Amino acid sequence: MPDPIANAVRGLLDRQDPNAPHSLLTRFLVSAIIVFAQLVLYGVYGVMGAVVMYLLGVELGGLSLRWMYLPIGVALAFALWGAGKMLGDYWRNYGH
Repeated sequence: MPDPIANAVRGLLDRQDPNAPHSLLTRFLVSAIIVFAQLVLYGVYGVMGAVVMYLLGVELGGLSLRWMYLPIGVALAFALWGAGKMLGDYWRNYGH
């Protein structure tokens, strides 16, 4: 069963001239991949931090269960901050 996303990316890259500027579609695709990768990476860190916060803060420390969401929020904030820096670098320095 062919993967439609892989086919779309393959078709996009097949038409891309390495010496030509990136098209707007290519720029948006690369930007979406950057944001998605950052969210997944830091999301995993946030979940691991939430487990630690649950075990240490909620179970041992007696904190409210809402404190468990703090590491996830912090991790996602760092993910968006890092993605913003990468997107700025990509749009300024690459693809043109």
